[in-house]
Parts: sequence; structure tokens; C-alpha cells
Amino acid sequence: MTSGHRSNGVDFDELFDPDVIGDGPAAAGFMRGGQPLRFAHIRYGAKGPDVGRRQGGVDVSNLWAARGTASYSLPINGQAYSSHNQSRTNSTGSAVATVTFILDSAGTYRVLGNTTGGGNNSGADLAAGSWLPAGASAGQYDVQFEAANVGVASISNGAPSFASCTATRSIAASVSVPAASLENQFAEVTLTIRLRRSNGAVSTTQIYAKVGAAGWY
Repeated sequence: MTSGHRSNGVDFDELFDPDVIGDGPAAAGFMRGGQPLRFAHIRYGAKGPDVGRRQGGVDVSNLWAARGTASYSLPINGQAYSSHNQSRTNSTGSAVATVTFILDSAGTYRVLGNTTGGGNNSGADLAAGSWLPAGASAGQYDVQFEAANVGVASISNGAPSFASCTATRSIAASVSVPAASLENQFAEVTLTIRLRRSNGAVSTTQIYAKVGAAGWY
């Protein structure tokens, strides 16, 4: 199926990425099947060349992502985040290092690095941003988390299967060693975040949690 709108003989379906998320701007002056034409919002990709067709005096290439440029991953996709804990001399209990991804119903996410158990490194906010597109509601989305390459890490997964984003959801990777020991453990865990909209569109983000802990006599 084509859009029925062309630029230099090329149909718009070949020039712009499809609106798989469902928040693409509508061009009221351009119709497809009785509905205003929509393509992927330009914020998900890049602008292509002007097509010589205008909406409100602006070329529609400023509304939509050029074909092949749209990406629906969160901005942190592919990033690595670290947390390391070195216990102090004569410490007791466990030295723990954790990287946590948190997604909340207000539309924001955070990546936290945290250490507990008498370690030398304090917690930190490693990244933050918005996951919810403008005009959408958290109730339109579900989230699922997955951990891979776990190694010696422990995983706390708040959404192993798709769960509503109307509640705060998180996944954490941790490494723990006895504080009064010569143990040294490290893991680099791949954390996958999948967001599914009610229209069936799924975006996938992967980050790498590097967690390490060491004891000290």
C-alpha cells in the first residue's frame, strides 16, 4: 500500500519511516484512506531532504523521520554503567555493588550505581531521562526486563514478563563478597528493557551493568 503522495515521483512511504509508536504528527492536508497522513515523529530519527509539500507553511520533511533513520530505543541504548565497592579494613558483613535501572509511572527513568556494606564508594545517579512520549500515558505501556551474561551477579527483576508501567518497575544487577575476605568478584551484565505500547509496538534498549566488589582484611 502506498500513501498516494509523491515527491519527484517517489511515494512518501519510501521517504519516511512508518509511525510504529503511534505518536507521529498528522498532516491534515494530506490524507490516506480518509485519515490524515502520519509517519514516525522526527524526534526518533533524522530529517531528510525537503519534499516540496507543505503543512502550515513548513515542508513536511520537518515533521517526520526520514526513511531508515527512526530508532525507538531510549537514549541510553548501548551505554555501560559501573558500580564498584572496596570494603574497608576490618569491615564486617558484605561488600555489595549494584547497578539499577528504574522506570516510573511519571514517565522518567534512572540508572543508579549503589554500594553498601562499609565500602569506600558511595551511590550515584548515573543517568536519567524521559521514556514516555508527549501526549501518551503510562497506562498505554507495559515493560519487560531481561538479564543476560549474568556470571557471578545476582539479579532482582521487577518485570520478567510484560507488566504495566502504571507502577514503578526496576531491574538490578549486584555483586557481593564477604567484607572481611580476600575475595574479588566482577560481572558485566547485559540488561534489556522492552517497552510495549497498547498498539503492539515494542522498543528495545540494552545497557551494560558493570559491577565489582572486593573484600579487605
